[in-house]
Amino acid sequence: MNEFSTYEFVVKQKSEGKWLLGRIGLIALYVLYVLTLLLVGLQARIVVPLLALIPITLWILIFITWRYVSVEYEYSITSGVLTFTKIYGGRSRKRVLELPLRDAVRIAPLDNSMEADRAQHYKPEREFSAISSLRAPDIYFILFELDAERNKDKRRAILYLEATQKALHIFKYYNASATVVQQVTR
Repeated sequence: MNEFSTYEFVVKQKSEGKWLLGRIGLIALYVLYVLTLLLVGLQARIVVPLLALIPITLWILIFITWRYVSVEYEYSITSGVLTFTKIYGGRSRKRVLELPLRDAVRIAPLDNSMEADRAQHYKPEREFSAISSLRAPDIYFILFELDAERNKDKRRAILYLEATQKALHIFKYYNASATVVQQVTR
């Protein structure tokens, strides 16, 4: 395996559950914002200037807020280091986690009941999710210990991700003893 090759995979968060509620809530906020400005304009009899102000301020409000309900998750692997990043609105990136694959305790499919029980008994204190939906195919988990930077104690953590055949091959290459490979659809 080429030590300097990079693999990345991006999934878009589907609009379901809390993400759907967030989108509905923001749309309701936008409508209430416009109605409030119109009512204030009617009361103060300054409707004409508000007709110019409303579209501009509404566009700014949407530009600032909508990206938080339009999230993509990216994981990339470079030289045995997995980097998990959230991409907000296709514009801004926030690196959430960097994990050397050799430090993973277990990499296994979530739909394997024995491995899922192992993940549950691991009792992770932190959870990271890089999946598009709870019903997505090929969900794997990575159990690891998260180093606290200020103090020396470690916290147990779990990362859920949608695995591809190539990602599993890389996981197996860098940490064969901790990786459970199962056939995936991608």
